[in-house]
Amino acid sequence: MSRTPLCRIVISSPLPTSELEFLETSLRMSSIEVQKSPSRFIGVDDLVVVATLLGGAAATASLIDHGIKVAKVINNWRRQLREKGIEPEGSLENPKYLPLDLSKATDEELEAWFSHK
Repeated sequence: MSRTPLCRIVISSPLPTSELEFLETSLRMSSIEVQKSPSRFIGVDDLVVVATLLGGAAATASLIDHGIKVAKVINNWRRQLREKGIEPEGSLENPKYLPLDLSKATDEELEAWFSHK
C-alpha cells in the first residue's frame, strides 16, 4: 500500500476555524486522510488530502474512488457554507493538473477534476 497525495485544498478566504474543522472532520469520516501543510501563509489555510492506495491495477480504481469521495465532501461543505452566506475562496491544487477555483467551479467540474477528465 502506498500513500499518494490527491490534492492540496488552499483556502484563501477568512473562514471561521469551525468551518475548516468541519471540512477536515467530514473528509476523515469518509476515510480520507488529511494533513495540515507545513508551508502555510498568514491568512491562508492549506490542507493536504492523502489517499492510501493498493498497488497495481487496483491503485487507479482506488484513486478515482478516493477522488469521488473527496469531491462529494467538498461539494457538500461548499453548499453548507453558501447556505450561511459564506463564499469559500480558494483552490484545489495538484502538480499534474491546472488549479481549480473553488468559488467558480460547479459541483460537476469539481467531480471531473478529481476524475481527471
